[in-house]
Amino acid sequence: MLYFGELVYPAFIQQDADETYGVYFPTLFPENGWDIPLCWGKTKLIAIKNAEKDLAYSLAGILYDNEELPKPIPIQSNNLSQGMDLIDVKTSFEPYAEEIQEHLKNAHWHIDYYAEEYEERIEAIGYKNDQGKWDIQFGDYSEEEEILFFDSSHRRNPEWPFNMILFSVHTRSEAQEKFNQFVEKVVIKHRTSIEWLEREKERLKFEKDNKKIMFKSINELVKKGQISAMQAAILKKEVTDPEYSIN
Repeated sequence: MLYFGELVYPAFIQQDADETYGVYFPTLFPENGWDIPLCWGKTKLIAIKNAEKDLAYSLAGILYDNEELPKPIPIQSNNLSQGMDLIDVKTSFEPYAEEIQEHLKNAHWHIDYYAEEYEERIEAIGYKNDQGKWDIQFGDYSEEEEILFFDSSHRRNPEWPFNMILFSVHTRSEAQEKFNQFVEKVVIKHRTSIEWLEREKERLKFEKDNKKIMFKSINELVKKGQISAMQAAILKKEVTDPEYSIN
C-alpha cells in the first residue's frame, strides 16, 4: 500500500559553494547521501521545507518499488565537518498524496548489463503491472535474434509490440539478478559475432553524430558570445574524453 504516516529521518544541512543550502540524508541514502543533497533552498527554512516534500516523494518511491521503508539511522556527530548542522526532517504521505500519485504514473526502472568483452551495454526496462509487480521488458534484439532469444512462454507488451516481457518480479534486486542470467545464458550465448560487429558500428556512428551535434552547439555559444574560445575548447575536450576534468 502506497501510504505512510508521520516519519522523521535524520539529515544535515550545509551551505554550498553557491550560497544555497543543501539538505543531505547520508544514513537514508548510504551510497551518495554524504555527497549529493536531496534538495536545496535559498535559505535554511526553504531548504528544510523542500526536504519535507522531497523526502515524502523518496519514501513513496521506495514503497512503489515494493521495498520496505528503511528505519531512521542516527548520524554520528563525529562524522560531520564544520558547517554541517544536524537536523530532523519530519514528513508524511498525505500532504503530497495527489502530486505523488501523478508523479508515479510514469515511474519505471532501467536495468542494464555491461558485456565487457564487446563493450556493449544491454538494457531492459521495468514497468509496474496491474498486479503490483514489475514487468521487465526487453527490446534490444534483431529480427533474426527473436527466434533464438524467445519461446512461446514470453509475452509482448501490447503498447510496444517489439518489447518482449521477460518476466515479472517483485523487487529491483530480483529483476537485476534474473536479467543478468538472461543476458549471460541467452543473449551472449546466441548472439553472433556479426551481430556484435553491427551493433558496434551503430554505436560508433551514434557517438560520432552526437559529437558533431555537441560541437555545433558549443560553436554557436561562442558565436553568441556566451562562452569564450577557451571554455569552448574545454567543453569539446569533455565531449571527446568523458573522464577529462580540469581543476
